[in-house]
Amino acid sequence: MNILAIDTSTMISTVTISDGVEILGDFNVNQQKTHSESLVPMIENLLKLLGMEVADIDKFVIAKGPGSFTGLRIGMTIAKTLAQASKKELIPVSTLLALANNSSSDRLKVPMIDARGNRIYGAVYDKDFKEIIKEDLYTIDVFKDLVNDLDSEVELIGTMNEKYGDKFTKAVKLPLNFNNSIGRSLIKIALLDDYEPVDLYKIRPNYLRASQAERELLKNDKKDGSKGRR
Repeated sequence: MNILAIDTSTMISTVTISDGVEILGDFNVNQQKTHSESLVPMIENLLKLLGMEVADIDKFVIAKGPGSFTGLRIGMTIAKTLAQASKKELIPVSTLLALANNSSSDRLKVPMIDARGNRIYGAVYDKDFKEIIKEDLYTIDVFKDLVNDLDSEVELIGTMNEKYGDKFTKAVKLPLNFNNSIGRSLIKIALLDDYEPVDLYKIRPNYLRASQAERELLKNDKKDGSKGRR
């Protein structure tokens, strides 16, 4: 079974291909170009290098977020287009869960993604990757209190480690090779027997919060409503 995984949750564009037994190719680029410029050429080039075509892929996997609004939309659109055109299954996987799966230790795993403004997308998983603290948008101070209250040794996974690592009392900061590039973990999760298929047309990015444009619109609506009551 050939599986192609895509992640555009952050600045890193990721395309990974596996035959279900080993990783055949893994393409990760951290760059200033937009995902819309880089992702399709990455997919085409990796398939070509492996002597494969889209028709050879049996299953697609997409990191559904949380993460970059624009990145998630681009990755999801391309993944759904490929799955629909080839009439193959698309599996959506939490970006935070995939990031946690970069580690296989017995410690609690604390993946974090930058949400800007002293906020992070975060969650806590146990050694079996069951959710201990639900994935959500947190201020870093609220999140570190929740994690420290667990009074357990944890692993911090993600590029926020250097910025916020000192806020956690019993934390191990994993080195850079664990902190991004989750294509291999997406493949690992997609191969689990208990992963339920999802209707392609019901798959949506998991933003966890409204976009900047939506927040501005809501703010303006509230202002207009207040004026109308005067």
